[in-house]
Amino acid sequence: MHLWLVNPFDPLPSDHGSRHMRYQMLVAELLRRKHQVTWISADFMHTRKAYRRPPRPEQLPAGLQVALLPTSRYRWNIGPGRLLHHAQYCARLRRWMERSTPPDGIVVSYPLPEAARDCLRYGQQVGVPVVVDVQDRWPDAFLDILPPPLHWIGRGVLTPMYRQSREVFQQTARCVTVSQHYLEWAQACRGPQAFDVGRVYYLGYDPTDRVGTNDEASMAELLARGFTPETTNFSFIGTLGVSYDIGCLIRAARHIAAEYPRVRFMIAGDGPRRARWQAMATGLGLKNVIFLGFLKTGPLRTMLRHSFAGLITIRNNRQSVQNKPAEYMAFGLPLISSLEGEFAQFVDQEPLGVSYRATDVDSLTGAIRQLLDTPAFAEACRQRVRQLFEERFSAQAIYPAYVDDLEQICMPATAERELGR
Repeated sequence: MHLWLVNPFDPLPSDHGSRHMRYQMLVAELLRRKHQVTWISADFMHTRKAYRRPPRPEQLPAGLQVALLPTSRYRWNIGPGRLLHHAQYCARLRRWMERSTPPDGIVVSYPLPEAARDCLRYGQQVGVPVVVDVQDRWPDAFLDILPPPLHWIGRGVLTPMYRQSREVFQQTARCVTVSQHYLEWAQACRGPQAFDVGRVYYLGYDPTDRVGTNDEASMAELLARGFTPETTNFSFIGTLGVSYDIGCLIRAARHIAAEYPRVRFMIAGDGPRRARWQAMATGLGLKNVIFLGFLKTGPLRTMLRHSFAGLITIRNNRQSVQNKPAEYMAFGLPLISSLEGEFAQFVDQEPLGVSYRATDVDSLTGAIRQLLDTPAFAEACRQRVRQLFEERFSAQAIYPAYVDDLEQICMPATAERELGR
């Protein structure tokens, strides 16, 4: 079976120092079963905001080919530069598909709505099944950033994307999402007719990513950036942008500082708000908030091995089940989380840690204190985190079932096309 994976966002296997994200884990399982994969990506890396070189054959596992479509750069995740980048990617994707031999099936990441629409149109033309893999609620996710009184303006500006979104979910018969909430959202976009295939496969984490090859070098890099392995570290991984509320964390850190002098808040990542939040922490005279910058896989693993808990301080789109929880869970870290919906139920009922109300400094401070003041509870969370990771959030618990579905969808369609020739 030969599949196309249409995703311009996730790191490629040839992107040195990158973590395994959804599509690398999916590729690994497809290749393990001897399928052929072509990954249609972009030459500009979303995660690092830098151009990548075309991968050499020896940088890719056997059975995987990569098509890099030329696009413009962008600096901010929200802005006209990114919209231009997306438009270029979709235009070049259409041309690439037109001149390529059809595959046995297509998995297209949503977003992008335009790319998903184009793949569905192509699939209908050539008789190839298309699976839409929903990882975010575009364009609704953009409205979350705006105050409710401005939603009508946002809907007006986003009218073309809403049109694309409606076409995608009305036309697709096969929908995979990263959370139950997203599946319900996709079904609401589609209308009363149920998807022929509707599945939830969490993003997950590849446990082989926990294995480090040079912990000493990674620790040296972390120490140079201000990391302190001997302290009680609450760690955050993510893009320092509008979706995350590091400002709330900094204010909570101010309350924690005097009472718990050995606690540190390690912030790993970069983004448009990093300078603002660093200035805020400096202005408050805080020594317990450390900005480590963007970390490659080795230092990131080492940081998590020397952490007490993982921080999910998200202010928008709190119904999702994201990469970060699974990554923290892989290292046995109790969670401090502002997520709502199904993942909040995991956190509170298993329990995996403590939930708090997004943007509420007192609520976050109380959650941190609860983990620090109740060692038995923290240890119980740690044990359940490890167990639930293996059961529900490990790549090995997710992607074999995902590929089972892809085989059932695509292989009969291949046989039908072969009989028709």
